[in-house]
Amino acid sequence: MSSLKIVHDRSRCIGCNSCVCIAPQTWMMDEKEGKVLLNESVQKGNLYVADIFEEDEKANRDAADACPMRIIKIEKH
Repeated sequence: MSSLKIVHDRSRCIGCNSCVCIAPQTWMMDEKEGKVLLNESVQKGNLYVADIFEEDEKANRDAADACPMRIIKIEKH
């Protein structure tokens, strides 16, 4: 696995679906709640955290940039 992780504040998600369109390998829509899910994530309080592969970094940075709520962060760990 890589040394990159995504941190997502799902509680503030408005379900615009932009991250799913840009990085479908990492995100999916939860139709019941109308919010996106970060695939293979672990909940830590209000945040969801997942490791990502380096080859998925650009798509996920683009998804973070497209998020109108600015609730997706890419971090090194």
